Amino acid sequence: MLVEAFRESFGHPEVWLAGVIFGALDAIQLMLSFQGETFISVRLRVLVYLVLPFLLAGAYGVLGARQSSVRLFAAEGVRHYFRVLLPGLVVGFGVLLLALVLILAIAIGGTAVSPGLLSVASAAVLIPVAFVFFLYDTAAVIESLGVFASLRRSATLVLACPGRVVASVIMILFALLSAGLLVSLGWTLLFFDRLEPLASISVEEAASFTIPDLAGMVGPEGVALLIVLYGLFVVFAFVLVASCKARLFEDLANKAPPEPEGVYDEKGRYYRY
Repeated sequence: MLVEAFRESFGHPEVWLAGVIFGALDAIQLMLSFQGETFISVRLRVLVYLVLPFLLAGAYGVLGARQSSVRLFAAEGVRHYFRVLLPGLVVGFGVLLLALVLILAIAIGGTAVSPGLLSVASAAVLIPVAFVFFLYDTAAVIESLGVFASLRRSATLVLACPGRVVASVIMILFALLSAGLLVSLGWTLLFFDRLEPLASISVEEAASFTIPDLAGMVGPEGVALLIVLYGLFVVFAFVLVASCKARLFEDLANKAPPEPEGVYDEKGRYYRY
C-alpha cells in the first residue's frame, strides 16, 4: 500500500507542490534557529502550522478526486481549511485536558509528579487518541464532513480495522525513520571531522549546547547542506503521509458504509436524517 500510494503521488504534482511549500517554510524556520533568531523562528513556526491545514486539504482534495489541477488544489484547500483545522484543535484540547486530569489523579494519589512522569502521562493519552482519530482530516476532505462527523468517521473506520491501520502507521514510521537516518548519517559522515569534538564534551557542556553552537562547528556550508537536506526530507514526509493516508482512507471507506448525514442541536445531540 505504501509504495503504491507514494507512486500515485507522482501523478499529482500539486501534492508535491504542497510538500515543497511546507518543506521550504520548515527549512527557513530551521535556518532562523541556526542564526539565533528565536523571536522570528517561533512566529514562523506558528505560520507553518496555520498553512498546513490548507496544504493538507488541497492535497487530499486532488488525491480523493483523482484529478491533477492547481485550481482544484487551491479550491479544496480553501473549502476544507477549517474542516481540517478545527477537529485538530478539538483533539489537541481534548488530549491536553485528559493529560491534566490524569496527572492530577496521580498527584492526588500521592505520587510525586516529575518531568518523566509528565511525559509518560502525556504519551499515554496522546498515542491512543491520535490513533483513533488518525484519519479525521482525510474524512473531512474526501467526504466533506464537519468537525464532529469527521472525528466520528475516523473512529469508526479505525476501530473497524485496527490491524490494518496499525500496520500502515508502522510502515509510514519505518519509511520516515529510515529516510531520516540516511540523511542524518550522510550529513554526519561529510562533516565527521568537525563533529568529532562532540564525542568528548562533558554532560554539563552537552546540556548547554545550542543550535548556534552546532552552526559554529560545522560552518556555513555544513549548515546550508543540513537545511537543504532537512527541507527535502520534509517534502518527502509530507507527500508520503498525505498520499498514504488518502489511500488508506479510501480502502477502509470502500469496506464500510458512508457516514450518515445529520445535524447537531444546541445541546450537542446528533440527529441523523
